[in-house]
Amino acid sequence: MYMAYKSNMGSTVSTPNSSVVSTKSSESKEDTPKLMKPAPPPKPAPETQQSQGPKDLMISYSHADTPFMKKLREKLEENGISVWVDIAGLQAGVDFLNKIGQAIIDSKLFISIVSSASVKSKYCKDELALAYISSSSIFPIALEKQDSLYPLMDTGMKLQLASYRWSNFVDEDQFEESFSELLAMLKSELKQRAEDDESKSNTSDSPDKKKVFKRSMSRKNIYRKAANYNQSFEANETEIMPDKFWKDRFSKDHVEWNKFVDALTKTFAFQMKKLFSDPEEEKWLMDVLFREMEVGDDNILQYDIYESFCLVDDELQALWKRIEDQARESYAMKEVFDMDSSVRVEAIENLAKYRSAAVIQALHDLLTDPDANVRAVAAISLARTEANDDQSLNKLLRTLMDKDRLVREAGCLALGHLHAEQAVKKLLHMWRNDVISHVREAAAVALQQIGGVEVEQAMHVTKVLADEIRQLTEDNP
Repeated sequence: MYMAYKSNMGSTVSTPNSSVVSTKSSESKEDTPKLMKPAPPPKPAPETQQSQGPKDLMISYSHADTPFMKKLREKLEENGISVWVDIAGLQAGVDFLNKIGQAIIDSKLFISIVSSASVKSKYCKDELALAYISSSSIFPIALEKQDSLYPLMDTGMKLQLASYRWSNFVDEDQFEESFSELLAMLKSELKQRAEDDESKSNTSDSPDKKKVFKRSMSRKNIYRKAANYNQSFEANETEIMPDKFWKDRFSKDHVEWNKFVDALTKTFAFQMKKLFSDPEEEKWLMDVLFREMEVGDDNILQYDIYESFCLVDDELQALWKRIEDQARESYAMKEVFDMDSSVRVEAIENLAKYRSAAVIQALHDLLTDPDANVRAVAAISLARTEANDDQSLNKLLRTLMDKDRLVREAGCLALGHLHAEQAVKKLLHMWRNDVISHVREAAAVALQQIGGVEVEQAMHVTKVLADEIRQLTEDNP
């Protein structure tokens, strides 16, 4: 039996039967049967046709809020802003979800209509997470009082929406006033992005130059950042700088991780409680920080690494704000690349369109996620960003030693796609020695993609030896 490996992340290479990491999804907003072909879509209404293709802005909303969405969309288009929106004319199923994911990636701006219905919608949450890690600038719109909405949100929405200034559309009588304020922000952002795009095109790197990725957690619309629920936090807590936090609590240039965590959770107890209702989520955050602060097997945190974690674009950030930003980024990436995410496939297939240092760094982190499926998806996704810097390649090399065979397969294919010559020796070893045939086959595909004299000679010698051994077996039944 033979099946096609997804070689070069697009073309196919025939290889012995193997369980390849799937980059297709059967998720849908409706329960469309997996084995049935969807009926041909009806001819779209004029309203639907206007909503297709790359637009300035996408609106994410719950269908319970359709009347408001239509009114908002009409006003935006009257003012020269093109809008993509999911409306009834689109068919349910995979194609439907792909169009939504594509619209998020292509749109410059993203409006999240926040209501008691939308905060419970898995699709609205997934769309928000993808918008957060893509290049979209996010504009939350509240249809109800924030005090009533905030307790209904899960941790992901709290983290992702709390950092932005919300537009208040609670009072219908104040619609025009609220819209004028929103429109001014949208147009200002579109103008800024146009200037940024022009600047980038004038200073673009040579295509042959190897990219070196640098962590940068800043968001496009950071100037609109608002305190919102952070207003109730004690200023002297959220604004503590990393050096002061350390000097006030620890006397050496290193500290046991458990002591650091204890000091951290006591200092920011109020903030933690506001964000996390489940103790497991606090533990998740500590695990993220453990990884990000590069704590070793000795469970010792070094000051210089801790300080480096708090640097963004060479500027030292307040400790809690840096931690909150890291949690926000990590949570969004986790939600987008979770196997149950409705936008995962589109995110994987389109990462190259909005790759950024933050996305690539987050994918590095996901390569060590406890969930093997997430690690496998992260390896494939990282390859799609074309990230061939040393850090990315070293992270992918480690997947070849993963205990899960699907992760090893994904690692092989990712390294092959990136033509990682430094992986040849390990791939040759796996091709000859891995106990799982599927992994050996993935290594063979990767080696064929990388090519070169070393690969040709090693594969030739191995095949000759295998043939001689087989012949010896046949001669001595």
